[in-house]
Amino acid sequence: MANISTLGQALDQIARLKTQQSSLDLLSTQLTTQKKTQVFSGLENDVIRSQRARADVKGLEGYVDNIKNADRRIKMMLGALEGMQAQAENISTSLTVAIQEGDWPDFETIKDLTDNTLNFVMDLMNQKDGNRYIFAGADSSTRPHTDTGLMESFLGQFVPDETDLSNPPLVASGVIGDWGDGTITTDEFIATYRGVNETVLGYSASLTNDTAGKVFVRVDDNAEFEYTVLANNQAIKDIMTALSVLQSLPPVEFAPGALNDPTATTLPEDLPPFPPEEKQDNFFQVINDLAEMINTAINNLDQQSFKLAQTQAQIATVKSSHESEMNMLANIIGEVEDVDITETAAKINLLQVQLEASYRVTALLSELTLAKFI
Repeated sequence: MANISTLGQALDQIARLKTQQSSLDLLSTQLTTQKKTQVFSGLENDVIRSQRARADVKGLEGYVDNIKNADRRIKMMLGALEGMQAQAENISTSLTVAIQEGDWPDFETIKDLTDNTLNFVMDLMNQKDGNRYIFAGADSSTRPHTDTGLMESFLGQFVPDETDLSNPPLVASGVIGDWGDGTITTDEFIATYRGVNETVLGYSASLTNDTAGKVFVRVDDNAEFEYTVLANNQAIKDIMTALSVLQSLPPVEFAPGALNDPTATTLPEDLPPFPPEEKQDNFFQVINDLAEMINTAINNLDQQSFKLAQTQAQIATVKSSHESEMNMLANIIGEVEDVDITETAAKINLLQVQLEASYRVTALLSELTLAKFI
């Protein structure tokens, strides 16, 4: 008959206790983390399935982040374009309602409104998302527009000498001065400010040189969407030009453009505020052209907003698809890695009972003597 030594029994019991304690620690960790293991190797045959699913989720998260960033910037761009439209419409309404051919409106009030609107539009063109200018194209670190004063110098001014209309003005500069003293006709004046150089308007070198580049958002491995609107877009540029000209026009009572009339006299019909019909025609031809520029620009901004809204809707659809796929992958990861909390809790309770019984047995064995055994 084989006998087991007391030491052997103790060592065997200690090993059993360690195994039970290790199992209890593992189950406790699972209950706390709700995961089967803290290392991939613990997943055994399911490790590849889990790693692949996690890699796919990480890739999709990157694309979703791209879409979120693009969506935020598109919203900012749409808001800016909407603000430009609203302000331009105010000016258009003022010109339409307040200025009617043959009447003298409160032009100074309109010019004050124009000044505020022009500054507002400039601020919107330079709007930023973090450290990125949203209307600068791919050259997003470069400010798209700066008021350098070149446009003001280009337009110049015309202040007539009210004492004798047959004499040159006291102050004349730029194309407005040329228009006012008859160096260029009204048609030439309109053509000149409509064709103004973008550098004069204050746009950045990358915009004027057409090197700013377009802006895209990568939405998956095989697709990307463009959402570029540049600060020198024709609609925005026309609003800038029209507002700048309107802001720089001389007082309406002088109706520049015919003041160099060699037949002009100091008779009341030639003196402000009653300029002759020719002067009125010249003045209102410019005003009507500026109103047309603004209204056309407002309509063109609608097109830009529509294109942005289309892109926004498209990337939102892709984002929804990615999120659905991420949820599916999360379920796969959960199947592989997660534990059943109820089952784990039951195992812990059972193991605690077993461990407590083992401790009791160990205690009894450690106290066993020959007298007790007999």
